[in-house]
Amino acid sequence: MKKAIVFSTAIIIVANLLVGFIASGYQTFNVIASSLVILLTGCLNYAAATITLKDAFRVAHYFLFSLLGIVMFLLMVFSPHQLENNWCVIVSLIIIVLEIIALYITYRVSKHIN
Repeated sequence: MKKAIVFSTAIIIVANLLVGFIASGYQTFNVIASSLVILLTGCLNYAAATITLKDAFRVAHYFLFSLLGIVMFLLMVFSPHQLENNWCVIVSLIIIVLEIIALYITYRVSKHIN
């Protein structure tokens, strides 16, 4: 599963970069921001695959991280072209922090479940 996560993340990033080079309306800021979101989503899914979690938590995290990754990707694609006062970036950062907290909490809970 870990190899599939790494491979699919790499393929999606390459496809995003290619679309960024081809499409003139896809601004450089949005290409970089959306590529970072894809990378972070892949890293969180890889972390969920690597750390010790119960199977139900692992599946829930795969689904949740992937779904929220799509939401953040769309936010970054359609966000304003600057970092300053960009609510899409702020919302994405909050989502990432909440995902990390959820992963940590489920890791701690998984250690105590028999």
